[in-house]
Formats: sequence, C-alpha cells, structure tokens
Amino acid sequence: MILLFPLIGRVGASSFTGWMSVPGVITLEDTIIELRDVSFDDGSLMVVLLNGSTSNTFIVKLGESLTFGQTSLTYFRVLANSESLVLIKVNFSHVFPGQNVTFVDYTISVLSVDSSGAKLRVSKGNESKEFTSSDFTFGDIRVKVSAYPKIFEGYLKRGQDVSAYGHILTFSNATVENTTGGFIETVFFTYKNNTYPIEVGKEANVGVFHVKVEELVGVDYVKVVVNFIGASIDVETVPDLTFMLSPGQTQKVGPYIISYDYYFGGATVSLRNSCGEVLRSAKLSADPISALLYYGGAAVGLESIASNGTATFFAMVDETKIPSVDKVANLLISVSSDGGKQYVPMTAMVTVQNTGTVDLSNVSLKFVPEGDVEILSGEELFLQRIRPSEKKTFEVKLLPHRSGSLTLGHVEAEAVAPSELACGGYTVLNFRSNDLQVSIEPSNISYELSVEAPNQVPIYHPALIMVTVTNTGDVSVPANLTVALPQGVAVGLDDAFSSRGDIMIAPLSLLSGENVTLSLKAIPYTEGTKEFIFRIETPFGIMDSTVLNLDVTVSQGNETTATVIETTAVPSNGTVTVTETYTTTETQTFETTVTNVQTVPYTPTSAKAMWGVLGFVLGALVIIALAWYQAKKV
Repeated sequence: MILLFPLIGRVGASSFTGWMSVPGVITLEDTIIELRDVSFDDGSLMVVLLNGSTSNTFIVKLGESLTFGQTSLTYFRVLANSESLVLIKVNFSHVFPGQNVTFVDYTISVLSVDSSGAKLRVSKGNESKEFTSSDFTFGDIRVKVSAYPKIFEGYLKRGQDVSAYGHILTFSNATVENTTGGFIETVFFTYKNNTYPIEVGKEANVGVFHVKVEELVGVDYVKVVVNFIGASIDVETVPDLTFMLSPGQTQKVGPYIISYDYYFGGATVSLRNSCGEVLRSAKLSADPISALLYYGGAAVGLESIASNGTATFFAMVDETKIPSVDKVANLLISVSSDGGKQYVPMTAMVTVQNTGTVDLSNVSLKFVPEGDVEILSGEELFLQRIRPSEKKTFEVKLLPHRSGSLTLGHVEAEAVAPSELACGGYTVLNFRSNDLQVSIEPSNISYELSVEAPNQVPIYHPALIMVTVTNTGDVSVPANLTVALPQGVAVGLDDAFSSRGDIMIAPLSLLSGENVTLSLKAIPYTEGTKEFIFRIETPFGIMDSTVLNLDVTVSQGNETTATVIETTAVPSNGTVTVTETYTTTETQTFETTVTNVQTVPYTPTSAKAMWGVLGFVLGALVIIALAWYQAKKV
C-alpha cells in the first residue's frame, strides 16, 4: 500500500503595516506603489501602480482594499494637515535572495536564505546594518522574519505538483539505472520549463524550491521534503514616542512640548516651544479621518481616547527637519489615588518629574480642589530645584464630602525658566497635572439620642437631665449636641456645654460605635410644662432630635413661701447667687427657718425681672404673716 501525505500548508506572506507620509513610495521588486494624494473631504487615497511601462491609477476609500496579483493594499486611517499621514497595510509575497523591498525611507535586502534562516541588510540613508535574527528593530521599523518554510513533506505521484505563491514544482519523471556500482535512482523535477535531476538520498535547489529526495517507490511515487527558498518579512512602523496624557498634562516631543489643553469631543492639543509659546494647535480625534498636529519635523496623532478624557498619543519625529535645539523645559505632573470613602480622610499621591533637559528652580505646586472636597494638608509645595529626570513625590490629604465617581481636583505648577530659555527676560513657566478622578464609597452618618429625666418636678427644685449620644454610623464626623431651653428655667451645666443665648451647645467627636453621656441640672422657677428640645447637628444636617416635656408643679398642703435675693452685677457668661428662704407654719408654737443657697448660671434679663418681682411679693407676704402672728399673741 502506498501512503500519500497531503501538503502541510502555506506559510503566511509578507506584509507592511504602519503610517506613511503622503506623497510616499513603496517598492516591491518590479512593482512600485505611489501614494499620490489624499482628499480632506472623504479621506480618499489616490494610489498609482507602476510596473515597467504600465501605470494605473486607483482611488481607494477608507476601509477598502486594492488587490493586484499577489499584492493587496488596505487603507485604515488618515491624519491630515500641512503634512498628511495614512495608516495602511500592504500584503505581498515572499522575498527571495537578491531582492529588495522599500518602505518609507528604509530598504530591506535579502542576502541569503537557507536552513539556518535568512540574512538581511536594512538601510536608511547612509546607515545600514545586517541581521540574521528573526525579530529586530532598526530606526522606526520593527521587522519579523520567517525564512525557508517547509511547504511539503510526503509522497508525490508522477505528474503531481507542489505549488507555493504562484510557483509550481512538478514531479515529472524517474529512472532506475543498473550500473556496476549498483542501481542509481534519479528523480526529475520541472520548474518553469526547466528539468532538474536529483538522485535519491540527495537534495538540491530547484528554482525557488529546495528538494530533498528520500525514497523512490517504483518509478511512479517519490517521497520528498520541499522547502521554499524565500523569506516572509513583516514590517511595522514604530512611532518614536507613544504616551498617555490626561487633560492639562504635557509631554516632551523632540525639542517641543505637547500640551493636552482640554477634552471636548476630541483632544485639543498644542505644540509649544521651550518658552511655552504655542507653535501649532489642533483638535485630534480617533476617527478614521482626523487632524494631524504637525510642526517642524514633529507629527503628533491621537491613537485612542477614553471616556474620562485620558488619551493615548503617538509622535513621529524627523530629525532632519527639526531645528537644532537642545534646551527644553517640562514638568510631567501626575496625581493619583486609590479612591476613598465619603467623610473619611484620603491620600492623593502627586508625582513631579522633570522630563526636560534643563534644571527648573523655584517650583511652586498647588493642589486646586474641585467639587465638594476639603484639603486637610499638603495643599502647597515648594521645590528649590528639580534636575532633569529627577522625580519628587508628595501627599495631599483630602476629605471628600460626596460619594460616586468624582473629580477632586488637579495640581498646577509654576517655575522660573532658566536663563537660556527665558524668552524676553524673566519668564514663568506654567504646568498642570491630570484631573484626579476617583471612586468614593458612600458613608452612613447616623447618631442616636436618648434623654432621661423625671416627668415632673416641684417648682424651685432641681431636675437632673441625662443625655446620651451614640454614633451609630460608620464614620466619625464632628457633631454638636444642642439644647434649646424653655422660659422659666435656669440650668446648671456640665463642663462640656457652652451657652449661646438660650441654646446650650456641647461639641462631640465620637468614633463609630462610641457614646457619651452628658448631664445638666434644670431649676424651674415658674410652673407649667417646660419643653426642652435636644438635637444632634453635623455639617451635613440634623442627625437626630427629641423633645423633653418637664411638668413643673406647685407644692400642696403646708404653705411654703420663699424669698429670692439675686445679685445681678456679673459677666454675661458668669453666675448669680440666689438665696431662697422658706418659712413653714405648723401647729407647733415654734417656728423653723431653713435657708438654702444655690449657685446657678446667669439667666436672661427677663428671668431676672421675674425673680425680682417674685422676691418682692414673697417678702411682703412674709412680713404680713409675721405681723399677723404677733398681733394674735398680744
């Protein structure tokens, strides 16, 4: 039985992918592809194909492909300005030893291909270098090489072909010759009408094929291994610089500074000189048709942009077109944070790096808050000097008052330009960081308030009121316990309280789960129901409140009179002394006089007047009672 092994399959052809200037030229051995012009209206690309004396012109629209022979050109994007760039991909066949291909300003020559791989020479202008590795970078291009691929291994029947990329190898005949030294088996292959004999057990090149003959079965079947003597070359342009910026940040590009000014329907950027003067500006987008920021050999395009405005740019610099400038000033400022929790202090890290080529001195940095955020520390920083490539890091403590996806602010910096960059004398350079965008978790602010006091109390008798406050939330925020006092009540206060008119205030600072108990002594001097209002107030509103109704009663049964003597010459937050004299008349023939002296806080003027009137009336009643008693004895 004879076994036939099918073709292993083809190895992928060569390709070029990347940005090219318009006009520009690609040379693929005998075929020349000219990129003649591009339309600013719809982005259409004019392509001219030259092959010998034949010339054909094509209009390729964005997203379309142009195919000719084994070559195809696909058109992806265009960046248009005074200089225009197009993003294309060109697929073409293998390159054989002795052949050249040219892209942009680079020429790639295949020197040799064998079982060890390919040897290439890459040239640009007067510079050239030879490579034998399968992956290398030269200037602005990256090259990957796959050479000498095995395209067939197995049995061929006489008359059967092996084909690869338009090239055909045919097993045309075989002979067996009986000689004095034994049998000589010879296999014949045809390539482009030429016949090549190879003895069994040997190998040879047949055109672009390398054939190894392993076995002859009769004269109709031959077992062979076939390699393709060519190199698959994948070339990709590599930008001189790829970088990410947020609105407000800057980046050094050659001798220039690119500033990402703002994000609104695209990225508005400007190219500045070392003095900060705007040389060119453009609004870039990631659309198939976009503007290109170009000036003096530097081209900047937008690769992608996120919903928060963070953009990825690429830059290509042609040193031959750039003025000779080696003094550049730039500060790259980045501010970042892992996020935080509402009403909980958080840390933002600010990194400052001198990405220019000169020292910067007297650098002042300031965090500029946005929205409902409070700066606790680190708002400003001063650097006496920061050298090229030097990096500084500092912290800013913030207190966010809201939750959600927030922009908390950015950092602005000013620096004095060095003398060699001071345009027109003294020059201040301005720099800006990205916006600090973070996710803030919501917090639960909750306090509970409980009040303990007797339901009723006799007039002129003190009532002890106990107030307990508990932080039942998950964060600690400043709070005040306020007590609104009713008319007709004097109070003796805990040291934690201060007064503001008829409002008593006790500041509180409780961690989550903590509680505190405060007390005050209420002394009513008028009867009726007295309403005390208790509240827990924070900067974010009233967290809890309650009302205490204290019933003030007048004693029944034995008659009691009181004389109240009050001193009024005291400071507004001082105390007054009240002397109360009680006279109790009983059935015994002796009298008992009890004097009780208490110190209470200063009371309002209206209360003083009431105390005075009450004292006068009670004093008069005592005098009348004594006179009546004496008269009865007589």
